[in-house]
Amino acid sequence: MEEDTASLSDEQEYETDDEYYYEDDEDEEDEPQLKYRRIEAGLTGLLEKDTASTLRVTDKFIALGTHWGAVHILDFGGNIIKSFRTHAATVNCISIDKSEEFIATASDDGKVFIYSLYTSEIHQFDFKRPMKSVALDPDYARKNNRQFVSGGMAEQFILSEKGWLRPRDMILHANEGPIYTIQWRGHFIAWANDTGVNIYDTQQQMRITYVDRPEGSPRADLYKCRMCWKNDTTLLIGWADMVKIAVIRPRPHPLPNQPAHVVEIVNAFNAGFVISGIAPFHDNIILLSYSVLDEECDDDKKRQLADKPELHVFNSDNEEISDDVLPIHGYKHYQANDYALEFVMEEDLFFIMGPKDVLVAKIPDEDDHIEWLMFHERYGEALEAARVASVTKFSLEELGQTYLNSLIADKNYKLAAEECRSILKSDKSKWEDRVFQFIELGELKAIAPFIPIKDPQLSSTVYEIALAWFLESDPVALRNTIRKWPKTLYSLSNVIVAVEDHLKIDPQNEILLECLADLYTYNNQPDKAIEYNLRLRRPNAFELIQEYNMFDAVKDKVVLLMEFDQHLLENENEKASKMPAVQLLVKNTEAIPPQKVVKQLKRHPHFLHIYLDALFDRDHHIGFEFHDRQVELYAEYDYPKLLEFLRASHYISLEKAYKVCESRDLVPEMVYILGRMGDNKRALMLIIERLGDVQRAINFAKEQKDDDLWEDLLTYSMDKPKFIRGLLENVGTDIEPLRLIQSIPDRLEIPGLKDALLKILQDYNLQKSLHEGCEKILVSDSVFLADKMYKAQKRGVKCTRK
Repeated sequence: MEEDTASLSDEQEYETDDEYYYEDDEDEEDEPQLKYRRIEAGLTGLLEKDTASTLRVTDKFIALGTHWGAVHILDFGGNIIKSFRTHAATVNCISIDKSEEFIATASDDGKVFIYSLYTSEIHQFDFKRPMKSVALDPDYARKNNRQFVSGGMAEQFILSEKGWLRPRDMILHANEGPIYTIQWRGHFIAWANDTGVNIYDTQQQMRITYVDRPEGSPRADLYKCRMCWKNDTTLLIGWADMVKIAVIRPRPHPLPNQPAHVVEIVNAFNAGFVISGIAPFHDNIILLSYSVLDEECDDDKKRQLADKPELHVFNSDNEEISDDVLPIHGYKHYQANDYALEFVMEEDLFFIMGPKDVLVAKIPDEDDHIEWLMFHERYGEALEAARVASVTKFSLEELGQTYLNSLIADKNYKLAAEECRSILKSDKSKWEDRVFQFIELGELKAIAPFIPIKDPQLSSTVYEIALAWFLESDPVALRNTIRKWPKTLYSLSNVIVAVEDHLKIDPQNEILLECLADLYTYNNQPDKAIEYNLRLRRPNAFELIQEYNMFDAVKDKVVLLMEFDQHLLENENEKASKMPAVQLLVKNTEAIPPQKVVKQLKRHPHFLHIYLDALFDRDHHIGFEFHDRQVELYAEYDYPKLLEFLRASHYISLEKAYKVCESRDLVPEMVYILGRMGDNKRALMLIIERLGDVQRAINFAKEQKDDDLWEDLLTYSMDKPKFIRGLLENVGTDIEPLRLIQSIPDRLEIPGLKDALLKILQDYNLQKSLHEGCEKILVSDSVFLADKMYKAQKRGVKCTRK
């Protein structure tokens, strides 16, 4: 025997640095259940000279048998730890005890060897006929009887154990065909021969059941039975294309000499392919399939070539949920019995053996899941998975950068910009690189809302370049960004110069005007800001003027202020003289003298009228030098208020005012001015001749208190019935009724004369009655007071010596 001297220890676990890969997943939308790795290292060189025949694995090592009769112990990386070369022919089966201290091998040379992995102990058993299977008692290392079972071409199922002088063999079953497979777990042993699967209870030392071979199955020697224990009482059986699951249950009320357990087939289904291996996978089953291609011609001889083996996962409903094609070297020339499937249940590792290589499959971990997502360019999902899981193979930063690059490549700039905040975080240099990238792509608008203004704060150059780009391509975004970003991020002066240069090209660009108004405000240049606020007709312009006492800045912009008022007036139901701009001017006459305002408004008479009207309403004396001009302005723009103005102002030139009114034929105003000038007769004639208003004539005469004026009115009215009636209705202290009636010409028809005369009589009777009543009250009061005085005078007066 040759034995390699490398040691085997508990620390020799699975090497995680080796590369795993997915099989046949280029077109898969769903992530595969398993990920694969080819075991190489020392195994590669070994299988270049020899071929693998059988395999067994534990959670610590791999035991591999070859067709040259060698048994190699390897770690999960493929490194050879120990080798045994005791057989002279193919090793058909390997068994390992539960403590992983002993392994047993069965070979076509008719021998069974049992090796101790940690001592030099080796036992040889020669059964003279080719041995196809062997199984150690799971507690082989702990029991003194050292039991194992074996079988082969002798068609005998043999239990061997340690005797006093030599091993003792007991034939438990025979004559039902060669025994190709044995599985021992707990106190149950399962083996398969040509007729079916048998289960033996070592505690009762009797066979408890028989599961027949599927009807119509191909030759058992070409397609041997595949079995494994899922747990102590569940046996998975794969034979040809059939799967059966057998469960051992206690027999209720067993009779004497009757097995204490029964076996129930809880599931059976046709896999649709030849089964070359079976293993449990949580609640699922993994099957290694074998299939052949169409026949090919070779030198006029027909031969069948095999297809690639596949690893299938079936769920508890017998539905296939995964199917991976395995890249086994030389697969075309292999048979179903050339493959083996082993597993380490605790770690969910599955080993697939072919004559020239060994693959290991595992459940993808978080790193594997992310790798698969990255391979399928699902970068966003990969990043999210990495954020919630503990990964070692990938960094969040790298995943994030890859995701951003993919979004930009797909021109999904908006989403890429949104993700920058969570990916770039506070990395200043990466933020600046991404901003410049968006600028180069012409998509700065997408990332602008997400550019950080603190934690980190980028260089001022970045912010200024961003603003310059907006100025060229999107002025609205420029305005919004200026309002959003703190003014300390960039040079206000540089941005102002750039915006003003663009405004020269388009002076009426309202967006640029808004930008300048905001920029000058931020730059503490309120005088400049006011001009643009006024041009933009912003209501806060007046607040800025008041707040910063910027009357000097607007004293030369009166027309702009008045235009602003007109703009506001279009949307408000307010009097023009009450609007904010004009009120600002009239309330601050010391800072903005009326003379300066009037000078600027000479060419805008309507604005001038609004200003002077508001000024006059505030104070009749301020701006008195412009009252003559106001007469014209009232006559033009606010005629109903002209007479009121003439009555209220004491600074107008009556001659000039009369000429203005005369030129416009404003009779009531002319009457008032003539009255103030003392030309009452002329004024009365205008009322009578132009207005024909007897009541106005009477009121005018009353106001003047001129007897000659009454005479003129009576004289003029004698041939006018309307005027006579009006005088009759207004007789009183100023007009004696009798005189008026006597002056009426004879035969003059006066409409309503009777009613007028009756009114005069009624008024006379009323006056007489009032006179008499007053006289009585006066007499009564006089008598009362006289009597009171008389009594007071008669009253005695107390005198004293003093």
